[in-house]
Amino acid sequence: MFRRRSSPKVEEAAPPPAGRERCAAGGCRRLDGTQCSYVDKRSRRCPTAWCPNHVADVAGFPYCRRHASTMSAIEGGEVVAGLPDLDNRAPSLVGWISRELDEPIRDVLTRVAPPSGARLVTDPVRLIITPGGSTRRWAKTWKIVDSTSVLNRVSIEVDEVDDCHVSARVDTELIGRGLPPWIGNRQAGRQVDPQVDAAERAEFAAAMARSIELVVTGEEVAFGH
Repeated sequence: MFRRRSSPKVEEAAPPPAGRERCAAGGCRRLDGTQCSYVDKRSRRCPTAWCPNHVADVAGFPYCRRHASTMSAIEGGEVVAGLPDLDNRAPSLVGWISRELDEPIRDVLTRVAPPSGARLVTDPVRLIITPGGSTRRWAKTWKIVDSTSVLNRVSIEVDEVDDCHVSARVDTELIGRGLPPWIGNRQAGRQVDPQVDAAERAEFAAAMARSIELVVTGEEVAFGH
C-alpha cells in the first residue's frame, strides 16, 4: 500500500529554498513562503504557503502544520490510493490518539503474550480500503505475532467519511467508538481553557486504553459476542 521515498543524500538534506508567496500564518507579512506539498486523492494541492519561520518539514518536504501532522502520522510514506481530501483529518487524528495510547497498548499486549516465541510489532498509520473501495479508513495497528500467525491485534481507526470519531478494535471486533472532546468542543463552538482541554484529552485517552485493556485481557467481551 505504501512506497517509501528514498532517503535524501546528505548534500540534499538542506531545507527547501524559500519561495515567493505570502505566508499564510496569522499576522505574518513575509513574502518568502513556500507552498505546502500536500496533494490529495483528487489531485488538489494545498493552496497555502509558509515562510521559513512557520513551515513544517516532513521528510525534506514543506507542509502546512495541518498536513504535516497527516504526513507525520503515515511516517512520510506515499499512499498509492491517494491521500485524504485537503480538509480531512483522519490520518492525523489516528496519529495523535495512537501516540497517546502507544504505551498502554504495548503494555497490555506484552502482558498477554506467550512467555516465549512471540514478539510485538507495530505498523505505521495505513490506509485500509474495503473490497470495492466503498470505505477508506486509516488505522494504526499493534500485533503480537509468532512464527506462523498473529496472536493478538489492536487497532485505532478513523474513517474518512466520518473523520470526527475514533474507533478501537481488538482482533477484528469493534469494541468502542467515540467523539474526542476537543472535536466536540469545536463543533459546538465552545471555548475551553487549555488546562480543561488537556484534562479532557487525557481522560479520553485513558478511557480508550482501559476499554482496550479489558477486552484484550478477557475481563470484558467485545461487542457481538
